[in-house]
Amino acid sequence: MKPDAFRPRKVSVVVATYNRADYLRLSLACLLAQDYGSAMQIVVADDGSTDKTADVLEGAREASANIPILHCWHEHAQYRRARTLNGGVLMSDGDLLVFLDSDCLPARNLVSVYAAHAAEGCFFLGGVYGLSQPFSQGTLADGAAANVETVLARAADRDNQVPGASRRVWGRYWKSRLYVRLNLRKPKIWGGNLAVNRHVFEQVNGFDENFVGHGQEDSDLRDRLFRGGFSPICLHTKACAYHLWHPVDLKARQEALGDGNNRPYYRRPRVDVVCRNGLRKLSVPGAGPH
Repeated sequence: MKPDAFRPRKVSVVVATYNRADYLRLSLACLLAQDYGSAMQIVVADDGSTDKTADVLEGAREASANIPILHCWHEHAQYRRARTLNGGVLMSDGDLLVFLDSDCLPARNLVSVYAAHAAEGCFFLGGVYGLSQPFSQGTLADGAAANVETVLARAADRDNQVPGASRRVWGRYWKSRLYVRLNLRKPKIWGGNLAVNRHVFEQVNGFDENFVGHGQEDSDLRDRLFRGGFSPICLHTKACAYHLWHPVDLKARQEALGDGNNRPYYRRPRVDVVCRNGLRKLSVPGAGPH
């Protein structure tokens, strides 16, 4: 049965960032250039940036006439993306939540696509095209002088993407459609570009903040949404974002292989639909960070 459509009263775009001011400047410029004509807000969910992020936000606010830009900041203490995003959601008031990473450039119709496909009891999976190192570095070097329409047009050109980027997106799309149709496996997800109805996100208690370190919090959210009976809508080829290249964060990689390795927790034998350490802190033993 096809889910009932609903028209979002407001869309809240929650952008996760940490010390990526130059990337955030471009991402916000693309969000301010969205072709979406209804109510929208941007919440920058900041994991404790100490660079020029505040200056970037001030500049974006000056350029934004009709779109409020909020800043949710907490002090950095290891990588806490789940907590950061939950904080952004708590500051927001939209009934459709779009999650984006600050190193991703949303296509001009990203918000419109998500809003047009909004339906009750659903979550929505977008696609991410990797951009090449030369294109990314050149675009970042242009800084505030970069023209958004030109940047996005060039980002959509396969010559400026990493080899196989388009094939990967389409592959994930068709695999996800097949998995959902046959109920074989969970659909493919990119944490840097997805959307969830607010009431659905709240029903599973948001991201599980027991994920401290890099990775798996997005897959865990998808798993719990799927187990909760909420319907995935595959928009990998329609709701598109472009991932700017950046050097590998060696510290983060070391954390992910050491104390910050989330895979054992992700593979825990019992996964409840409603996490205990999420938007609400449910008083259950073991609800603190692992």
